[in-house]
Amino acid sequence: MANATLIQSMLDNAVHIGHKREYWSPKMRDYIYGIQNGVHVFNLYKTAEKLEEVKAVIEDLSSKGKSILFVGTKVQSKDLVEAIATSTGHFYVNTKWVPGLLTNFTTIKKRIAYYNELEQSLANGMLEGLTKKEKAVKLTELEKLKAAYIGVKDMKRTPDVVIVVDGHYEELALAEAAVLGTTTISLLGSTGDIDKTTYFVPCNVNSIKAIAYMLGEVKSAIKSKKVEDKKPMGKVETLAPKSAAPKVKKEAIAPAA
Repeated sequence: MANATLIQSMLDNAVHIGHKREYWSPKMRDYIYGIQNGVHVFNLYKTAEKLEEVKAVIEDLSSKGKSILFVGTKVQSKDLVEAIATSTGHFYVNTKWVPGLLTNFTTIKKRIAYYNELEQSLANGMLEGLTKKEKAVKLTELEKLKAAYIGVKDMKRTPDVVIVVDGHYEELALAEAAVLGTTTISLLGSTGDIDKTTYFVPCNVNSIKAIAYMLGEVKSAIKSKKVEDKKPMGKVETLAPKSAAPKVKKEAIAPAA
């Protein structure tokens, strides 16, 4: 049985809120408790179980010195992903995913090296010898490279683990990791696909407060190398068991095909 304190903490941080009932994945059925005000509500006891499972995996992998790449390009997660990665000494992508970052890393690594070289040239004043126009071109190029690679500028090889915020939104990162057989861990909303990630935690992936809480739990399991307003739960319609086929009411979710 999950710790009551953990369940209450997740409730206080709106971890139980999913997407509107029109937007959901039948594969998430087992982790959804029901519908409240037209929005899916997660079963926090199952969320807690998955969270503990993921934390154990992360603790084991990080204790072995495995490298982690955090991915969160949504507005709600950008700053949070950068914060957890930098504070634990790992890597991150919080802007647009660069196609081939994992599957074509040999080529991408050259772009990263060029970015580091250009950044060093700026720091050393080597760009001052260029004409005003040439310098402007280099600075524009540097800004674009920085946006794409600043979080992976020190990544010498593909990561051992990829952790994403909202697996549905970051499906490109998960797809590339799958090609390489890289372990993936995803925070999944009610639109998530549990078959596209190695491990997952069903939770709210749209609230900064909820994401911050979940990443805080993830961070607690990493061995470092170096909100929504609270409202009464109210009445919640329970989800019919997957195996059952009861008469469908207006607010109930139709069984998965």
